[in-house]
Amino acid sequence: MLCGGLSAATVTVPAVADTSIFEGNKDFNLGGTTLVSGTNQQYARSKAMFRFDLGSIPEGALVTGAEVALYVSRQPDPDQHGGAANSDFSLYRLLVSWGEGTGSLATGSGAALGDATWNDRHYGSTPWASAGALIGQDYAETASATTFVSNVGSYLWPSSPTMAGDVQGWLDAPETNFGFILVNQNETALGTGRRFGSTGEPGGLVPPPLLTVSYTLVPEPSVAGLFLLMVAGLTMIRMRRI
Repeated sequence: MLCGGLSAATVTVPAVADTSIFEGNKDFNLGGTTLVSGTNQQYARSKAMFRFDLGSIPEGALVTGAEVALYVSRQPDPDQHGGAANSDFSLYRLLVSWGEGTGSLATGSGAALGDATWNDRHYGSTPWASAGALIGQDYAETASATTFVSNVGSYLWPSSPTMAGDVQGWLDAPETNFGFILVNQNETALGTGRRFGSTGEPGGLVPPPLLTVSYTLVPEPSVAGLFLLMVAGLTMIRMRRI
């Protein structure tokens, strides 16, 4: 509990939808397999997307912080094509809708209508502004958070004013909640690609994307409190007239 009648709370929610888009198979969907982002050892790029349900956060909440946790489950083989390259990965707020899909296998499978692919955010009907999603049109120009990724393990994209603002915006206007896209900042380098835990992870042994939100609540004024304020206001008016 905070002073001034404010109450503070923190909630952690897993992704409710996630998928990846892969340049190597432009019309495949990866919604039923692990997430992948970065550039593989054959120069093919990929980006991951995930969205969170904020329904557990009360209406009127004021977001004070937000952070995302991801788990790297696999990195490039060190004995092939120079091995893994460590690099920065950034989260950006998505500006448009996309279809999760159920494409499986390591690099996905043929997309169904409405699925996200490298070419389309909804396969068969709605392309990205540019293949692979375009910064400034398909997702925000400014990164919400950036983290340096190296080996297998857990990573945190820490809270920032931008990320807290993203979540606040989704709370205030749920129809704009399209989630985040994970983009590697060195897509021209071989071996930056990483596999991340997803909601479709076999066996559920690796955690999916997790969003932790800190917020405060301002209690609604009681009827008695409003009555006292009204009486105080009327008293002030009368005193001024005397």
